[in-house]
Amino acid sequence: IVAMAKNATAGKMDMGNLFRALAYSLDNALSPFLLNGTPEDHRDFVAQSPKIAYVMECIRSVKSWHEQRGESVSGQVIYMNRGKEYFPLIKQYLEEEIGFQRGVSYAKTRVDEVEIIASEINDTRKETVKEAFLEGVTKIIIGTATIREGIDLQRRGTVIYNCYPEWNPTDIRQLEGRIWRQ
Repeated sequence: IVAMAKNATAGKMDMGNLFRALAYSLDNALSPFLLNGTPEDHRDFVAQSPKIAYVMECIRSVKSWHEQRGESVSGQVIYMNRGKEYFPLIKQYLEEEIGFQRGVSYAKTRVDEVEIIASEINDTRKETVKEAFLEGVTKIIIGTATIREGIDLQRRGTVIYNCYPEWNPTDIRQLEGRIWRQ
């Protein structure tokens, strides 16, 4: 990353390499596995990704706070527009290390307390996950840009963890609008 940035500014400005270096820097800040290597398991992925580890501890603290008061855990959203191939590891960490449940009954089907919304899921499943979240059955949604527009999570959503800030301020406002209306 550093070498690319230096090459981008040596003599003639090469904006392509400069923007690539910035993108790699954002990827690396999210998780070094986005650039190279393969995590051993879900614990290794989180441990080697300080930003994600911080989000996991925030989620643990929100869950604990509600449980100590005998309340249902409020809805939380993890947004990352990169690294969706690692979403299952984050989901596994939340289930196995923090204690969110799998296979909860909801509207004649089963959902997990941690669900993933990405471009691969069909509209019916996306709607089911959204409704389960709004009813307090699904507690965590891990999502890509698919959740940035057109999905209202305000009734139960209390926290959004923006793990991969967008370049465009409008996109950031769209994302924040999933939880908070201005």
